[in-house]
Amino acid sequence: MKNLAFIFLLSMFATANFAAAESKKIVKWVDKNGVTQYGDKLPASEAGRNSSEMNTQGMTVKRNVATDKSNEALDQQKLDQERKDKILLASYTKPEEIDLARDRNLQMDQATLQSLSSQKESIAARTARNNKAAEGFKARKKPVPAYLSDELRLAKSELANVEKQLVQRKLSMEATKKHYAEEKARFIALKQPTQSAMPAANIDAASSAVVNDKPVKDITSTNVTKPNSLPAPVTSKK
Repeated sequence: MKNLAFIFLLSMFATANFAAAESKKIVKWVDKNGVTQYGDKLPASEAGRNSSEMNTQGMTVKRNVATDKSNEALDQQKLDQERKDKILLASYTKPEEIDLARDRNLQMDQATLQSLSSQKESIAARTARNNKAAEGFKARKKPVPAYLSDELRLAKSELANVEKQLVQRKLSMEATKKHYAEEKARFIALKQPTQSAMPAANIDAASSAVVNDKPVKDITSTNVTKPNSLPAPVTSKK
């Protein structure tokens, strides 16, 4: 009985060791120098390389293929472009509608541009009046009043701010025009069918087109009496 228990325990121990050995893995990969390397795991410095896992008997149990990040990025760009194309085709039915959408978006910018231009002219006129007044004080050899100096500094700051907004608004309008120009070009490219050159066989077929139940080449070769070649009328003698 003791022998049976000993044999049972021995077999259990062997099975456990065998399972532990089976659970161990050996990772195989080829480094940047083309040398085959082995280890219990792929080092962080070798991340992104293909590798394979083997058991203790040297049998390959798993292959790890590294994903190409550049291809993933290209695939994502392709999906994004397809999504944009679908939205574009669903938004418009003809290129002229894109021009109308562009003009609608530019209306607010144009109104703002006109308002800023008017502000610039107003500030410039006010500055001219204040400069004239300041020159009058200087001509009389009197100090320029503080309020007038403050007004001139304020007008200068306001003018700089308006000019900055004008530049930004113009850049925004150019960006809007560019955006709609690209959308229009893309829309036309998607809508325009691919046209290939007409094969020679089709040209030959077209040359033998039928007109009034007769091929064109037969009609052109038929002798047709011209108006100038009609026989002279016969006059009866009295």
